[in-house]
Amino acid sequence: MKIYTGIDITEIERFKKAYEKYKEKFLKKIFFNDELEFLKGNLLKMCISFSFKEAIWKTLPEQIQQKLLFKDIKIGWDKGNPFLLEIIENYEIVFSYSTTEKYVVAFVLLIEP
Repeated sequence: MKIYTGIDITEIERFKKAYEKYKEKFLKKIFFNDELEFLKGNLLKMCISFSFKEAIWKTLPEQIQQKLLFKDIKIGWDKGNPFLLEIIENYEIVFSYSTTEKYVVAFVLLIEP
């Protein structure tokens, strides 16, 4: 069994400025339509989802990164908790996050059997 770790920190204000400047064009580069339905314009959820995508991407072995686009990592929300909409084949992914007024930090464990 191999365990990979990934961490990401997203500055909320920086994400907000990019979103305000480019609107839907910015979001479409990061999220699929089904993800956007979960986010419903909630800036904090957008930042958390983005940070999870970054952290997950960082954990993936290079051969998986070459086959999978960043946008293909899909994050959904249920009762205020993020989850993967589509499982990445052959991996278990455990993640956690924390927020402050200025930042979102996402931490991911990718477990390969």
